[in-house]
Amino acid sequence: MAAFQHSTGTFIGKGGIEIFFQQWEVANPKAVLVIVHGLGEHSGRYGNLIDALQNKGIAIFGLDHRGFGRSGGKRGHVDSFMDYIYDLKIFVNMIRDKYPHKPVIMLGHSMGGVLALKYALTHAEDLDALILSSPGLVPAIKVPAWKKNLAIFLSSRIPSLTMPSGLDATTISRDTEVVKQYLDDPLVHDKVTPRFYVEMMNTIDECINRCGEIKHPLLLFHGTADALVLDEASKIVYEKASSKDKTLKLFEGLYHETMNELEPERKKVLKVVTDWIVAHAKKTSPTKPKPASKPEKKAAPKKVTKSKPSIAKKAKKK
Repeated sequence: MAAFQHSTGTFIGKGGIEIFFQQWEVANPKAVLVIVHGLGEHSGRYGNLIDALQNKGIAIFGLDHRGFGRSGGKRGHVDSFMDYIYDLKIFVNMIRDKYPHKPVIMLGHSMGGVLALKYALTHAEDLDALILSSPGLVPAIKVPAWKKNLAIFLSSRIPSLTMPSGLDATTISRDTEVVKQYLDDPLVHDKVTPRFYVEMMNTIDECINRCGEIKHPLLLFHGTADALVLDEASKIVYEKASSKDKTLKLFEGLYHETMNELEPERKKVLKVVTDWIVAHAKKTSPTKPKPASKPEKKAAPKKVTKSKPSIAKKAKKK
């Protein structure tokens, strides 16, 4: 098969925010994978996964959430988590318009796992399968009640006040080079706001309470030594989901970013994920594309920049 054809572009999300996206395309793909990135990072940090899917016949798309990466918006701030879902809906509509008869598989990591789960609950008909990587549903660090109450207070009074997220970069991977690249990445930031925090907590509660509604083919994977999000998060979704086809993979001793871990563990994780994607690209019947409903009307990319066909470069890692 031919190498990926990589290109980038933007579209206008809710409230006129410019959303950056990129795509790694192949001719006549078997399926489309939509990557939903995590807190503080961006769509360019999934080079290991993209390389592992080289020559597998899968087209890959990823956007930078508003307030992250190359997208517009105040860093780490959102008025409502539904704004992320709105942007994703526009993005998925674009993809389904381009590939109307291909299965769409969504993969969300960490905070992106929460968003992917929320998306599947909100727009179930858009997805043919769902993958959650270390979904951020059960934070490992317990926030004191007074801090939660302060965040709620500030969310109503100074919602966009910038604060550090407190994410410890050394806990994302045992690979020190991954940590270094994460810290040196100019597109990575550690900013959040009170409104973001409150919206995140509310969305987590909703997803935990409603994950029994999930019926999509489902893959969950998590490191047992994750110091950011407890692997209990993946266990909860696995146990509650109504999916007839569901798989939970726990990787002993691995940190938060299992796909960016040391070799050979990283290769084991990537093999599980890519094998699952390819298998479900073959056996999943794509949902029939539906006309975009208001307000998620069809939105064409504002601009697209193509690069030469090549194997995807490893992005700077989280």
